[in-house]
Amino acid sequence: MAALLIAAASAAASACTFTFSHAEIEAPLGTVGEIGVRVQKTHNRCTLPDMDSYEFTWSRIQVLDQTGWENLGGELYEIWFLVSLSEVGEGGLTISKDCSKEGYEEATLPIRVTSGTPGSSWASALAGTYPFESPDRFALVSLDGAAQVENGSLLIDEESFELPLGSGLGDQAELGPATLFYTSENRGPILLVTEALFVRLDSFLPPDV
Repeated sequence: MAALLIAAASAAASACTFTFSHAEIEAPLGTVGEIGVRVQKTHNRCTLPDMDSYEFTWSRIQVLDQTGWENLGGELYEIWFLVSLSEVGEGGLTISKDCSKEGYEEATLPIRVTSGTPGSSWASALAGTYPFESPDRFALVSLDGAAQVENGSLLIDEESFELPLGSGLGDQAELGPATLFYTSENRGPILLVTEALFVRLDSFLPPDV
């Protein structure tokens, strides 16, 4: 995925126009890229108190980082997301708002995550090599086995790891054969990979790691 000028796809409504930097996205598991979203307000007196009133939801992806809203002038606002494609299948990024004048409106950027490819970060991780720069001060350990999520914990090869809130792995799930990378000192999971998943948890590590 590449950062493009925001003009590729839009969903017009009576109060706002939502525009994405891509018409749609199709890329392999583990791909990292940027998605831009613009909101053009068309009411002179918008009833929403601030831009944080616009909500974002997503599926099959992880948001690794994001900017704040930038006011481009003329009631045009822009925000960017750094995302990782985390699960094979049909997903998307949705922006929505609910205001007293026009009610609920939304627009979705379709995202199709295809199978991982040879030579990618996904392939390296599945083969047992951590594909990113290792966190400072912590040695990494990898563990292979049948994985499942149960009550907020990741169980793999008869070992249990606490998952951070917002991991996106849900409360109950059978994940099948998996490779987990975690820090040896505090047993913090930082990457989980299967044939269909590439779940990054490194962003949940403490800032001084």
